[in-house]
Amino acid sequence: MKIAFFCDTYVPTKNGIATSASTTADELRKRGHRVVIFAPRFTGYEDADPDIIRFAAGHWFKAKDFPVAWPFASRVAPKAAILFRREKFDVVHVHSPFVMGGIGASWARFNFVPLVWTFHTLYHHYAHYSITPPRASRWYILWRVRQMLAKCDRVIAPSCAVERMIQKLHPNAPTQVLPTGVDVEKFRGGDRNSTRQEWGIAPDETALLYVGRLAPEKNLGFLLRSVAPILKNHPARLLLVGGGPDLELCRELARKLGIAERVIFPGFVEPKIIPNFYAASDVFTFASRTETQGLSISEALCAGLPCVVVNAMGAAEALENEGDGFLVPPFENRFREAVLQLVQNPDLRQKFGQRALERAPQFSKERRVSQLVELYKNVVAENSERLEEARFELM
Repeated sequence: MKIAFFCDTYVPTKNGIATSASTTADELRKRGHRVVIFAPRFTGYEDADPDIIRFAAGHWFKAKDFPVAWPFASRVAPKAAILFRREKFDVVHVHSPFVMGGIGASWARFNFVPLVWTFHTLYHHYAHYSITPPRASRWYILWRVRQMLAKCDRVIAPSCAVERMIQKLHPNAPTQVLPTGVDVEKFRGGDRNSTRQEWGIAPDETALLYVGRLAPEKNLGFLLRSVAPILKNHPARLLLVGGGPDLELCRELARKLGIAERVIFPGFVEPKIIPNFYAASDVFTFASRTETQGLSISEALCAGLPCVVVNAMGAAEALENEGDGFLVPPFENRFREAVLQLVQNPDLRQKFGQRALERAPQFSKERRVSQLVELYKNVVAENSERLEEARFELM
């Protein structure tokens, strides 16, 4: 099968959407499918993969690590358009409703190719990154989302919570719940001792972990305030692994809370290094209230880490409450109590961690991509039926 991915963010950009798209593309290719990726150009980065086609891009978001293809980029990329027509793709799979997603949707329509969209994130929650006023940005984003929903042959929701939200935005959208998978074996194999030594974590300290962007939508102020008394009064450290626009704000808040010496900021790390941080840690903490899935929660569970997660949106669906972690309401005292239980009770950590390992296979990329391939086959068959009916009507 030939599949065209259209992404408004892709490697080397570090975020959940880029990780999801690249992980899925790699697994599809392992199975013999041809995947060509159309994505914005990233300054200073050269692709070794000839099947990644880059479009002219600029920084018209406030997040400087997030290049976005210029509007009308397709008009200055005739070679890409020629390639698209020549390859005769079976499916177009877009990963956003914006510039690249719009190009993919247009090319799919003009070439009678079925269109699939993974609704990766709550796009309107990122309006504050736009250079235009937030209210106008939010209106425009929701308009683009509804336009894309109306065009798709299938919309993939990473969680049931997202499916419900999509149905509110466009009741007739053909949705299917399919979370992104992770490389289970990759996250089971990390170097605990060396990583703890490298970052100065003593053997008797409990390491709390967060992995992801340091950004407003991740609710990191809540996380820091919640665990501050624990870090002050118990042998514990907090690792905030990742970078982003709120890095300095998090550092400053840690200083104000008096826990600067107890919080470790490794910054952005290479994907191949991330399993080491899971292995080095004892409890995974996640406070975001806007996650469509919470990919790092799945990674933590595959690493055998008990989790404490705010019970909101798609993040809540990955966890088995009081099985492999705690789902807690969005109150700092409740979050703190759950983390403290795990800090003080190694046996409970081991029990939850064992249950996480038992559940890990359900998060595997192999399982999820098998389901995705079936979805592709279904939309291709449906599209063929429509085209046949249209030809019959013209006779």
